[in-house]
Amino acid sequence: MYPDEPFTIGIDIGATKVLIGSVTQEGKVVHQQRYDIDLSSEQLLRSSIYDSIANYIDLQQVRNVSKTIGIGVFGHVDFEHGEWMGSMRLPGMDKVRFREDLQAKYGFDIAVDNDVHAATLAEMYLGKGRQYRNFLYVNVGTGIAAGIVSDGRLVRGAANYAGEIGHIFVGKDMEPCMCGSNWCLETAASGGGMIHRANRWLMDYPDSILASKIQSGTVVSVDIFRAALLGDPLAGKIHQEFIWSMGIVLVNLVNILNPEAIIMGGGVLQDEWLMKELSTFVFEHAAKVPSNALKEITLTELGPQVVGLLGASCLAWNYEAMN
Repeated sequence: MYPDEPFTIGIDIGATKVLIGSVTQEGKVVHQQRYDIDLSSEQLLRSSIYDSIANYIDLQQVRNVSKTIGIGVFGHVDFEHGEWMGSMRLPGMDKVRFREDLQAKYGFDIAVDNDVHAATLAEMYLGKGRQYRNFLYVNVGTGIAAGIVSDGRLVRGAANYAGEIGHIFVGKDMEPCMCGSNWCLETAASGGGMIHRANRWLMDYPDSILASKIQSGTVVSVDIFRAALLGDPLAGKIHQEFIWSMGIVLVNLVNILNPEAIIMGGGVLQDEWLMKELSTFVFEHAAKVPSNALKEITLTELGPQVVGLLGASCLAWNYEAMN
């Protein structure tokens, strides 16, 4: 099952699952296992995560493993101390001391960071980011965040909070955001934000071709964009707001950070025509000098099913290189 060369254990903790896998330094996932997690209480959340890790390490009888395990997790992470500080989706939770707990139990070094920082490292080591020393990785999914690579290094910021672009101001009188504001990018351009808008605005567009999916709770962002292509007015309004708000934020990032490339990931952006629209907006509105330096705005080539594992593994390699 496992290769002769050393590999790294990567752990990707999402809002509904833990995905744990064994990854070679060439980025090949040689084994992976998915586990459900329980968000009904903080105690059950912790135990379901730790039980998943114990099952993979103890029962899979892994061998040839490198000395560091990487963990990518949603929310805010204290990178220096290897602690998960919590998430806006889990208000009031106590921090989880991953490094302290797992080092004591298994003896591995533990590298922990947020999932988008981890995915950015995957782009840097294994994806299109290998071509660039200055690039942005922008994840658009349930939420929105970015990883910033400057002069070949991931920018984490003073509190490891760099890149939280989902809470950039994009206009007044937007829908309320979980951060407490009501003018955030996430409310207009994240998957959850667009679905919320579809539900809110359906009464004004009762004949929308999306009506049945909205009412049944099965509509997703891809449905909205494809309905917009067909001329549906509700979908068209949501689509226009997405391009404007996401485009404005990307323009500002280009003007401030002067990247060579923007690499887009996450479940929302799956269509090339949508990427072309977004790219056209950015190149038309960004300042001339940084726009000329920007070589491409492109979709990631790393698959959404494995990018979390790859990112967590790259986090471990990066941690070893730093220490």
